[in-house]
Amino acid sequence: MLWDPRGFPKMIYELNKEDGANVENLVYFPWYFRLMIKVLMPKHLSKVEDMKKLVNRWPMATSERSGLMEYLEDISKTDEHYIRLYENSDCSGLENVGTTIASHIPPMFAGCCNSMETGERDWNAIETKCIGLGDPYCEFKVVPGEIDELSNSLEKDSLVVERIHERLIERLIGFLLNGKSLVERPKLGSDVHLHVACHAMGFPHLGERYRMAQRMGGARSGKIIGERLIEAGIKEDEAIKRVTDFMNYCKVGTVTMGETIRIKENCESIRTKLFTHIKEPSCYFTTGFLNGLFAAVKNKHVREIKCIVADDPYCEWEIY
Repeated sequence: MLWDPRGFPKMIYELNKEDGANVENLVYFPWYFRLMIKVLMPKHLSKVEDMKKLVNRWPMATSERSGLMEYLEDISKTDEHYIRLYENSDCSGLENVGTTIASHIPPMFAGCCNSMETGERDWNAIETKCIGLGDPYCEFKVVPGEIDELSNSLEKDSLVVERIHERLIERLIGFLLNGKSLVERPKLGSDVHLHVACHAMGFPHLGERYRMAQRMGGARSGKIIGERLIEAGIKEDEAIKRVTDFMNYCKVGTVTMGETIRIKENCESIRTKLFTHIKEPSCYFTTGFLNGLFAAVKNKHVREIKCIVADDPYCEWEIY
């Protein structure tokens, strides 16, 4: 995002929209879920009552704990539907940063609408309210066809992106130093929601520019976190331990430290393994993050030597 604040959000929008369009075919959902999608969901979504049924029956947001959806029947009309989203995992903790932030549920729901209508029309979604703008909740409009203002709404100013990044770093450092909560969601809980982050990972087949962005973003974040821990008086080994404990707390996988760093069930590589034919180490963000951290704290580097994408039982990095 910091490298390409204009192009990256558009790419994520299209990827999540494509995911939503394929929801009934996703093999890792149980058979009864896919059957429910095919049988119980309405097949045409122009009318208010049909879209209301889809929103009320659509299980994705709640089951993934990415938000609580409410269909706004009083302001919706034929082919123009409004949906309110409470405790949105994209935006919680990023209150009033000066931009709309929801990159997951709106485009994914638009893609789901495409799937329900079997591609008859191209649905799109745009946020009309957002926690990131200071609103108490997020809202988005979903319509068939193009939305003129959508492209501009997805582009982000680099200063705004820096503000978002700094807010995330502040919350992380508060957790690492003082045990402060990373995020607070009254109904969905304070756990960090990594499923949405996975929707920005696992696409190495998009090319080297994408992979480089993942590495650079990870390295920058790891370096900043390492530097701030050292500046706060945390010793080298303790700084590394706090970060690996944080990774376990967030359930990025099961992280262990010894002569190497090992992560079982690493969330970054699961998507790549499921949806591509790549058979090589592919944890670009994690590798960048660990490199930035170890460079700042110990003046060392890491290299990924095993990866579940390459059919290894876990992901592993050597330290040198």
